[in-house]
Amino acid sequence: MFPMTLLWIIIFTTDLFAETIRITNGEWEPFLSNYSYQYGLNSHMVTEAFKLEGIEVEWGFFPWKRANEYAKEATDWDASCCWWPDDETKKEFLVSDAITETSFVFYHLKSYEFHWQSMQDLKGMKIGGTTTYDYGKAFMDAIATEYFTVDFTSKDEFNYKKLLAGRIQIFPNDPSVGDAQIRNYLSPDEANLLTHSPKEFGRSTLHLIMSKDHKRNQYFLDKFNSGLKKLKASGRFQQMLEDLKAGKYDKKKFIFEE
Repeated sequence: MFPMTLLWIIIFTTDLFAETIRITNGEWEPFLSNYSYQYGLNSHMVTEAFKLEGIEVEWGFFPWKRANEYAKEATDWDASCCWWPDDETKKEFLVSDAITETSFVFYHLKSYEFHWQSMQDLKGMKIGGTTTYDYGKAFMDAIATEYFTVDFTSKDEFNYKKLLAGRIQIFPNDPSVGDAQIRNYLSPDEANLLTHSPKEFGRSTLHLIMSKDHKRNQYFLDKFNSGLKKLKASGRFQQMLEDLKAGKYDKKKFIFEE
């Protein structure tokens, strides 16, 4: 009996003192969502990368501005997932290796013939956008210089409704995000009315960010980067990308089918 008792003590003690990192998150399905399978593709990748290094993840979902602020304060939360590596982010945070790539395309009605080559082609158009989103330097610079104006709303799904109603002509979003949202928020008949342009813009990468003021964050960053490399080398990373294409990380699929 003694060896078995000792074994259970070792297991209990190991679990009790397992390392945990607390990470803020937000809503950008299917990459990140409190309502998606494994909290979305990127959240799943982060969890698995840390798991390979013996670290557990505790997630907290907040509005994006608050998620960023909590990670910056580094009091109750250690990091935030996931962000583009712009100059301001690099100045304030430790930034991990790239997890996945993102880009933007313009969604529009199939009945609306839309072709574009540069931001100049968008002048005078009715464009929708979602508040707090960064659509890449070229697009945001065009807004700042008032080259064109954008009708902003609080949620992506409102912009699809505005497209259908003819209130806007185009709306930028990542194609994986946009396609998942259209599947979830619109009826099949409504979804069939929308498409997106093949031309991309604002290509970037998504990263885990950690406050530079937190003493242990360089340790966590090194562990994460190591685990991410192992995950990509294992083949599981590629399988997750295939699962994304199959809709496994869609909100609706997780809520109603899991």
